[in-house]
Amino acid sequence: MRINLKYIILIVLLFGITLCNAQSFDLQAFADSTKYGWKDYLDRAEYRKDLTYRQNKLQLYELEAVPFGGNVLKSAVIPGWGQFATKHNSKATVILSAELISVISALYFYNQASTNYDRYQNATQVDEINDYWSKAEIPYHYSLLMVGLAGVIWLYNMYDVVMSTNEYNENLWQDIMNRDSSPLKLSPTGLELRF
Repeated sequence: MRINLKYIILIVLLFGITLCNAQSFDLQAFADSTKYGWKDYLDRAEYRKDLTYRQNKLQLYELEAVPFGGNVLKSAVIPGWGQFATKHNSKATVILSAELISVISALYFYNQASTNYDRYQNATQVDEINDYWSKAEIPYHYSLLMVGLAGVIWLYNMYDVVMSTNEYNENLWQDIMNRDSSPLKLSPTGLELRF
């Protein structure tokens, strides 16, 4: 019972100290619009209108922006996917194609090396052993080279997706700020209707 009484006394004491230190709320100072640079209520209304306009633009940006982390994860899993998401289709196609070619080449050369290595292990003549060993060694080195190339392409892909995502989101913000409030717009490619 003593422990509970100590806590109650402590709470009452803290509440009393808080009430003693409380300052009165000055409504006049709070309502003074000149501290924000507004000369009258018309300036305040104009500021509110501008703020609402920018908030609406920010909501559009948040809906259309490509999330950075998700885009990097996409490109980490499938090289070029993040570039496709940021509308860099040519770059994405080149990266994906180069990655696929290097991986398929590495598998092809590794398969050749593995086949010749199996033949090397089963060979009984010295000439066959030397021949199959040299036939296994060269494709194996090519497969390692292709794996290294695939790694370099993957690293470039990761670097590029970071740059592409940032560039896309910056350009998107500029595009959203330049959009008219009218949903119908005449562009060089024809009429655009935005919802």
